[in-house]
Amino acid sequence: MNALSLRPPIERFARSPELASLTILESVLATCEAALFAAHPEVAHGALDVCERGSSAMRAHAILVATRRLATALAAYREALGRDERRRIRERERDRDMPF
Repeated sequence: MNALSLRPPIERFARSPELASLTILESVLATCEAALFAAHPEVAHGALDVCERGSSAMRAHAILVATRRLATALAAYREALGRDERRRIRERERDRDMPF
């Protein structure tokens, strides 16, 4: 996540208001990931084989996997919004260039 994604222009929020809550969600996911890694360093180092089945470390790992999947889905959604926006801009420019 970069600084620009944390502070999208207000015009972008006006066109896609869901980005406000998604930006907050991305920040929460990053905070959650850092906290879980701090609480369970064995997960961060890939030492899951020493963790008991059903332990908090294993549950933390499951949350981290889900967090990464959600972060990937959020990034794909942002990418799709960008493609949609670029397409609309091209269509507007094409319509403006029509000679009639």
